[in-house]
Amino acid sequence: MDGIKETRFFSFNAVRFAFFITLFLSIDSSALAQGDLLIFPKRIVFEGRNRIEQVILSNTGKEPATYNISFLDYKMTESGEFVAITEPELGQHFATPFLRVYPRSVDLAPGESQTVKVQVINAEKMEEGECRSHLYFRAEKNNNPLGQDNEVKDSNTITVKLEAVFGISIATIVRKGKSNTSASISGLEYTYDADANHFLKFDINREGNMSTYGAITIYFISRDNKKFEVGKAGGLAVYTPGKVRKVKMQVQKPDGTYFRAGKFEVVYTADESKTIIAQARLEL
Repeated sequence: MDGIKETRFFSFNAVRFAFFITLFLSIDSSALAQGDLLIFPKRIVFEGRNRIEQVILSNTGKEPATYNISFLDYKMTESGEFVAITEPELGQHFATPFLRVYPRSVDLAPGESQTVKVQVINAEKMEEGECRSHLYFRAEKNNNPLGQDNEVKDSNTITVKLEAVFGISIATIVRKGKSNTSASISGLEYTYDADANHFLKFDINREGNMSTYGAITIYFISRDNKKFEVGKAGGLAVYTPGKVRKVKMQVQKPDGTYFRAGKFEVVYTADESKTIIAQARLEL
């Protein structure tokens, strides 16, 4: 949920899943796609002695494409939206001074992939804690699309041509020192609408010097102690310096079971290790 996508004017072709399976063996939450560009992984974290990471770019489209690579900086709102900024907020630190990426531009033929390297530099100048910027991949506009016929234009009319330009950015984090971060879940509230859609609202709270990132799984435990998984979402972060992430997730009612006289259990786990970060229950 954290990869930032910029889309203008048009929706884009869907990713060809056969290619995805061939390249990465299975479709999972560790890759990010938009338009005809597929990126793996969708998030980079440097910590310990790790100084170099690789990102795989794949052109899943039918035409050659050029992607320019740079860094952008964002703040995350309480609702999880990203807002571009040029100056860090209080308690926020940009990772740009400590990162370099090469190459800075990639040309990909249809079906071709290439590795981009991201390297930590000047680590000795970094204070303890966490720095974050976002690695940004932007498609270069193709002025001569393949298969486009030359048109005879009427000089007495005005023609507007809309061309799609898109970009993807992935969080790139550099950590130094030990984490003292903790998380909790609060404010659980069960709601439903007139169309019989059911929702659970709650807050993910963060304290400490580093971000939290993981998956939310929601269970419903019935009165007779039967446990059902009723909702799941991955890639939920609370990035520094944010203290809270407000979440609203739809939950699916199991067949033959009603959300009455039971309880919801919300579990926040680290995506990689499944270690429980925080959990809470709501009695109905």
